[in-house]
Amino acid sequence: MKNNERTSVMIVGGGPVGLSTALLLDRFGVDCVVAERSPATTEHPKARGCMARTMELFRQWGVEDAIRDRGLPSDADVFSVASSIAGTEYGRSRPEPNLDQTPSWKSIVAQDAVEEELFKKLKNARHVRVRFSTEVVSVEEDGAGVAVRTRSVESGEETLWRSTYVVAADGAGSGVRRASGIEMGGPPTLAVMSNDYWKGDLSSIRHSSDCAGWLLFPEDRNEPRLTILNTNGRDRWLSVMKIGDVKDERERPWTEAEFVAMTRRYVGLPNLGVEMINRSIWRVSKQVAATFRKGRIFIAGDAAHRFPPNGGYGMNSGIQDAHNLAWKLAFVVKGFATDRLLDTYTAERKPVAQSNANFSLGNLERFNALEEAVRSNNQDRIQFWTDDMDNHTHSMGQSLGVIYEEGAVIRDGTVPPPYNPRVYTPNDRAGSRFPHLWLDPSRKRTTLDWFDTEFVVVAGPLGSGWLEAGRDVSAKTGVPLGLRALPRADHRDGVRMGQRGVALVRPDGHVAWRMPWMPSDPAKELAGALSTLLN
Repeated sequence: MKNNERTSVMIVGGGPVGLSTALLLDRFGVDCVVAERSPATTEHPKARGCMARTMELFRQWGVEDAIRDRGLPSDADVFSVASSIAGTEYGRSRPEPNLDQTPSWKSIVAQDAVEEELFKKLKNARHVRVRFSTEVVSVEEDGAGVAVRTRSVESGEETLWRSTYVVAADGAGSGVRRASGIEMGGPPTLAVMSNDYWKGDLSSIRHSSDCAGWLLFPEDRNEPRLTILNTNGRDRWLSVMKIGDVKDERERPWTEAEFVAMTRRYVGLPNLGVEMINRSIWRVSKQVAATFRKGRIFIAGDAAHRFPPNGGYGMNSGIQDAHNLAWKLAFVVKGFATDRLLDTYTAERKPVAQSNANFSLGNLERFNALEEAVRSNNQDRIQFWTDDMDNHTHSMGQSLGVIYEEGAVIRDGTVPPPYNPRVYTPNDRAGSRFPHLWLDPSRKRTTLDWFDTEFVVVAGPLGSGWLEAGRDVSAKTGVPLGLRALPRADHRDGVRMGQRGVALVRPDGHVAWRMPWMPSDPAKELAGALSTLLN
């Protein structure tokens, strides 16, 4: 066994959440190791779709274009309800309107492509070591840190690591979470599903390249509902079917010949060439962990929460878990903050996970209502539930409207805007994502570019006194502070700090504190806010 390998953060799991955590820690200059049991990034589409907030992060990390290029066209966020892909279409949802509230519109792109592009970016990382074919055998915390024992899947050789913290991004069956004794709340199994990933040429079918997926209800009512998802806009498709309530209730798995015949029926092309790529069986769950932290161990992504896939918030929630946690780990590791800051991870991300779980379950129920409508043959009923499908794909409020009410925020007594998963209301209230404003006529630079690895003092157009205060506070505390002045402060943009006010914005782009006026001693107020947040 190799002993005494060291790292500041051990990341268990090399999926999109683990890779995102590593990318973020590298940006902060914090060393980390990613241990992933598989020999490479996934070859299965799994999750599909990156919401606007996730694409904003990809833009900052320099991978947005590469990931977007591997997805569907920007207006392909629609679902068709049909008897077969080539057959009768009962209805179709509509693309979500882009209201210019983000520099990075969402992308319907599959998880395998996302993982590949994140890993490519990590190849040039200075502070990250990625270890594929490496399983974590044990995780034991002591007073000095965490002892992590890993084993090479190929050779069996074991290594003992000393880590300051561990981030478990090892999926729904997280071994680290179970070993840590963290309980999950909610139903573990709502349905058992089969994923079949296959290759076939559907170019002869109109709209085959610009539709996110088809909800298929054959005219033979004895045939079950099947969803076929478009993974790359060309030739790779994912068939998803319920195969049981609590277990696989089929007499046996489909043979390849049976799957080919079934696929041809649901597509509506009797001579379609179908090539199976791979398949998996999984459970639909709605669970959120009791806590996202146990001592020096943190859980993220599916290890912390499991949603129905309807709406696409699983992978997105996990990547944003990483974005919330990484800056906090970095600030504690570098000595800018006390360990108390890490307690805010659960306080902030657990309510978001619960909201996303409820949103996803609502979409699952919407699919079931749509099925009942189609089975009824009542056209008005079908039209109603097809129109209601827009509430499944139009979710800008769910994506950008996250507000942290507790945690590393200082509330000012104002009331949060009404929650609407479909509508995003920009605002600079504490806990909210700072509004996106274009900073140049060519629309290349945005206020979101300001927030990366430092707290940022954002002053109103006439708030230069806050920038002077920021320089003074940074020099006295040793905490780096970015200093920015808004070109305008218009409440119509969601900016209520006023001409002479300030917002202290965290590295993850969420407002930590706001004062919409200039006090007699701005440095004292700013220093007090920073101390409250970090100590």
